[in-house]
Amino acid sequence: MLELASIVLTLNLSTAPNLESHSSSNPLPIKIAHEVRTSQEVGGTIHIEPNDRPIAGKKTRIWIALTKRGGEIIPYEKCNCQMEVRSLSDRSIKFTLSNSLNVIARYFGLPSLEVTFPQIGRYELKLSGSPREGENFAPFELTFTTNVGK
Repeated sequence: MLELASIVLTLNLSTAPNLESHSSSNPLPIKIAHEVRTSQEVGGTIHIEPNDRPIAGKKTRIWIALTKRGGEIIPYEKCNCQMEVRSLSDRSIKFTLSNSLNVIARYFGLPSLEVTFPQIGRYELKLSGSPREGENFAPFELTFTTNVGK
């Protein structure tokens, strides 16, 4: 069963260095949210560039940090992972990404996938995975949704 949680970080810009424009006595906080999904004993936290607001027709980088229950990180090289992307707005749009071909960058040690959403609308991102030989975690399926703008 999938569970949904949200991690929200509130940053107070008045304490950030070199941000003199936010020196008022009551600065507005910035909120950054990332979705978390769990399946079996595996959890995934997603981040989409730019600012969790992908743009149609432009390359978008997606990070999904995978962890086992208890917090142990699951590197993508230890997982047979693939992501299926389908439009919830236009049922004819559907494609699959495999981590063996599309893991192209690392940011804070996390692998990322590059996606170009063909048009604006709502999309479902389904990450399915199973352990590679010698690894110990249950097969999983994590589903996220995102709105793609222009």
